[in-house]
Amino acid sequence: MLHDPRLLLCYDGSEQATEAIDFVADLFPRHTRATVLYAWEPTAIAAAGGMVAVAIPPDAEQQDEARAARLAEAGARHARNLGLDAEPRAEPATASAWRTIVDAADGEYDVIVMGTRGLTGVQSLLLGSVSHHVVQHAACPVLIVPGLGLGEARRGLSRANGRSAS
Repeated sequence: MLHDPRLLLCYDGSEQATEAIDFVADLFPRHTRATVLYAWEPTAIAAAGGMVAVAIPPDAEQQDEARAARLAEAGARHARNLGLDAEPRAEPATASAWRTIVDAADGEYDVIVMGTRGLTGVQSLLLGSVSHHVVQHAACPVLIVPGLGLGEARRGLSRANGRSAS
C-alpha cells in the first residue's frame, strides 16, 4: 500500500459516485488525503452543443460556479464524515469531463477513484465512457468502483453462468 496516498475522488452527486467514496473510505486508512473533484460543464458550453438556440442568463457562469462548488463541498463533506481528510475542488470541463479529470490528476495524485454506471453496448458507445477515457489517459492508477446494484447484478450473472463470484 502507498505510504501517504493522495486520492482524487471524482464526484458528480450520483449514487455511484457516493458509493465510490464509501468504498474508498473503507479501503484506505482514516485521514487519507483526498480531493473531491466535480468536473462541471458550463451552461454556455452545454447550450452550444444543442441544436436549438437557448437564452443564457447573464449570471449563468456565476450560478454554474456556485452550484459546482456546493456539489464538490457536499462530496468532500461526505468523505470527511467517513474519516478521509477531504477537500472540495470544482473545475469547469471545457473540453470534456474525462480530460478535466486527467489534467487535474496530472502529477498531484496517486490514485483516481471513480464510480461507474455500468453502461454497456450501444449506449456506452454513443454516450462515451468517462471512466474508460480516464483509464486510457491517466498517468496514475485508476480505481473504478461499480455501484452496489451493478456489482450485485454482475455477481448474480457470474453465479448464474457457473463461475465463482470472487
